[in-house]
Order: sequence, then structure tokens, then C-alpha cells
Amino acid sequence: MAQPSQGQRLSSPLMQFRQMGAADVDAYAGRYFRFAAIFSILRILWVIAQTSTLLGDPPNQWVVDIEKIVGVALTVYAITGAIIFAIALYFRTQSESNEPISKLITNYAGAVLFIIVASRVSNVVRGDPLPVNIWLGLLQTGIIRGGIYALIALGYTLVYGILFMINFAHGEIMMLGAYGGWLGLMVMVNGGERSFEAGAASVAAVLVPLGVVLLFLPLEDIAGRFRKRSSAEDVVAAPRWRVTILSLPIRILLGAAVGYGALLGLGLTAPHIYELVITIVGLLFVLAIGMLTSVLAVIVLERIAYRPLRHAPRLTPLISAIGASIFLQQVALRIFGPIPRVYRAPRLLSDPVTIDLDLGRFGIVPISKVGLVMTLLAFGLMALLIFIVRRTKFGRAMRAVAEDKNTAALMGANVDRVIVITFVLGAALAGATGVMLGFRGEQVKPLFGFSYGLKAFTSAVLGGIGNIPGAVVGGFFLGLAEALGPTALGFNTSWQNVIAFGLLVLVIIFRPTGLLGEIVAEKKV
Repeated sequence: MAQPSQGQRLSSPLMQFRQMGAADVDAYAGRYFRFAAIFSILRILWVIAQTSTLLGDPPNQWVVDIEKIVGVALTVYAITGAIIFAIALYFRTQSESNEPISKLITNYAGAVLFIIVASRVSNVVRGDPLPVNIWLGLLQTGIIRGGIYALIALGYTLVYGILFMINFAHGEIMMLGAYGGWLGLMVMVNGGERSFEAGAASVAAVLVPLGVVLLFLPLEDIAGRFRKRSSAEDVVAAPRWRVTILSLPIRILLGAAVGYGALLGLGLTAPHIYELVITIVGLLFVLAIGMLTSVLAVIVLERIAYRPLRHAPRLTPLISAIGASIFLQQVALRIFGPIPRVYRAPRLLSDPVTIDLDLGRFGIVPISKVGLVMTLLAFGLMALLIFIVRRTKFGRAMRAVAEDKNTAALMGANVDRVIVITFVLGAALAGATGVMLGFRGEQVKPLFGFSYGLKAFTSAVLGGIGNIPGAVVGGFFLGLAEALGPTALGFNTSWQNVIAFGLLVLVIIFRPTGLLGEIVAEKKV
């Protein structure tokens, strides 16, 4: 059998490469970009750990060598990638299929950008090393910001998943929730004449007994009375209902007495626990008022500004949302004026403001009490939302409407109600975020929600708008980039917004679907 010549052996891989489909080449280009991003991030994390004495003081030589090897490997990766991409571009331009070359160019450019950023961070961090506690403090700030952005971004992504519309008034919905929470707080503290604890004690004296009363009520019997039943079942249930009616006053009085007595006894025997309980009740009261304000505002907004335009061209509701955003800003300005409103924080969160975490030789990390509460509450609300969407009957209806409204309506789903409740869920999260920002020390003013709304929209796009996990990932990614980026790149903190919106531009250029965008093609929510 004749052996292939050397020229044939050399040209064989090129011929195979040329015969690859455009989709295969684009898939390999995407993998090239992902590997560059992953190893660049690993290099950044490794050099931070190395220079901050986390891996030893001084670190072993092999620790230093690993970072150098990764840096050289990324450089070689970029050079070989340039050669391969040049060949791919040549064959693509010579092909008669006229396949676009934009994906090849953007994937390679994105990979090179990651490699350059990793090199810049490595040089800056090695030139001006920072201790572990400083990096952990920045990490804490990034997580807190990420939780804020993620909560607001969920509102954007929920509405987009259902209506394929971007609600640019969502930041103003958060602003109204912050104002609503402030009004509730002022009512609770009697316009500032009382302390937070005194106002919270008054609220707890009403709400705690009411909560205990609910435990004493026969809720199942009451609900069963109003369920549809046959006449025979009504006859059987009538004596039981009469007993329930006669026992209701006793149950209410007993529940109120037990609740108030337990609260009073707690104040006399365990004052520290009593203060904790009334503080939690007061915070939940203000939080509920803020969420309710945002919910009422978005219900009116959806009914007036969005529902009539549901079948209009895609650009029309977008313009309506921008107009609604400006309208709500002006309404808040006329009602509350330009003077910023400030929340009064409870003593447990403000005295002292931080908890010092001693890490031994790594130093002390001050942990913000308000930030800790915000982060825990943010994770709790996100988990609750994901549970509602994934595990409840309404969540199934929401996913069905997002997939196909007409089919969902034929299967019995009330499309209008699903859309309204979707707006309500997003608004409730936004209102809670506004209240949390108020307790964190942010000044509440008419333009308060605009910048946070833009950052949250950026987070939703980063993660893949229309995708719930993507909104969470995008929020924390943006928060960490804002907190860690300026220090790692050698800039001052005034560059935070440049980094945030620069990320938005880069993601739109290099990965328009977002970090988790592939999932959206299969599941809209």
C-alpha cells in the first residue's frame, strides 16, 4: 500500500480543520474563552493568597513558581490561540457559506482580555501586597452589595421571563418601598420623639398577641365553612360551625392574654431576649410596610402603564417603562421634597456597628451587623422565591405562562393574575431591599433607586436576563467586581461605576446571553 507523502500528512489536520462545520468551530471558540476565563481567575486568586500571607509568610518557593507557571501558560495559550484563530478566520473567509466571523473574534478577544486583566492584577498585587484581613473586608463588602443587586435584579428577570419586557421603573419601585418603610418607622417612633426600642415595644405589644391569637383559632374549620359543599355536607357541618362560632371569643381572648403575658414576662425576667424580640418585630414591621408600599405601587403601574400595551410593539412598553420611571421620581420629589430621609437604626445594630472577628495572625476583620442581617435576609428571600417558582402550583403556572401564554390560558391558567403576581413578587423583593438599604445608612431621596436600578439591570444582563439563578450569580459577580476590582487593578474606589458599567458593555459584546444564558433558551424562568 502506498504511504502518504509528508506534504499529505501535514495538510491532513488542516483539511480536517477546514471541513469542520461553523457550529463546531464556534463551540471550540466558546470553550477556549471559558478556559481562559477560568484559569485567569484562578491566577488572580492564587496571587492574592500568595501575597497576603495566606499560604505562608513568606510563602514557599513552589507557591511562587505555580503562579509564574500559570502566567507563562496563559501567555502561550494566547499565542497559540492567535495562530489557530487566524487559520480559522482564513478558512471562514474562503468558505462559500458566508458564516459570520463575529463569534470567533469576540471569543478570542474576550479570552485575551481575561489574560491581560490577570496579568495586571498579578503585577499590582505583588507590587503592593495587602494582608488577609483587608481582602476579607473587601470580600464582605462585595457579598453585601451582591445580595442587594441580586434581590433587585430578580425583579427585572422575573418580569422579562414572563413578558420579555424590561421594567426600567423597577428602581423607582424600590425607592417607593424605602420611603414607605421610612414612613412606617416614623409612625412607630412617633416622628422621632421615641427611640426605636420604645416604638418597637408598642408595635410588639399589638402584633405578638395577634400572632398568638392566630395559633388559637380553628383556621381549618373557618376555611372549611367557606368551601363549596353539597347540601348534605352543610347539614353535617352546621353543628360544628355553631360550636366554632361560640368558642371564637374565648379563643381570641385566651390567645391575646397568652401572647401579651409571654411578652410581659420576657421583659421582666430576660430583658436582653425581650429587647431582641421587640427589635426583630419592629424591623419586620418596617420591612412589611416597605414591601406593601412597593407592591401597591407596582399593581397600579402594571394596570395603567403596562397591561394596555401588552400586545403593542416591543419598543412601546419599554418607552412606557422609562416614562413611568421619570414620573415616579417626580412624584416622590413633589411629595417628600429634595431633603434626604434617614432611617433610625435599632441599638442592637448600631451600638457597636461592627463585630470584630479575630483571625489570629491574619488580623481582625470588622463585620458589619447591618450587613450580616442584610446578607442573611437576602439569601432567605432568594431561597423563598426560588422555592415559589420551582415547587408551588403558582410557580408551575408562571413557567407555563413564560413558555407560551396562549397554551397556558387554554390549560386553565389565569394569565393576567400570573403576570400581576409576578410583578408583585419582584416589587416585594425591591421594597425589602429599599428598607434594608435605609437601615444600612443610605439616604432615601427621589433619585435613590435610579443608580441601584441600573446596577441591578447590569446584574441581570451579566447573569442572563430571564434566568433566576443567573440574576443571583450576576448580582454577586457585580458586587464582588465593584468591591475587589479597584484595589486589585490598582485604581481608587471612584472607578467602581466604571468597572460596573464596563462589565455590562463587555458582556453584551462578548457574551450577549449572559453567564448562564444557555438555560434561557430552554426555560424562560
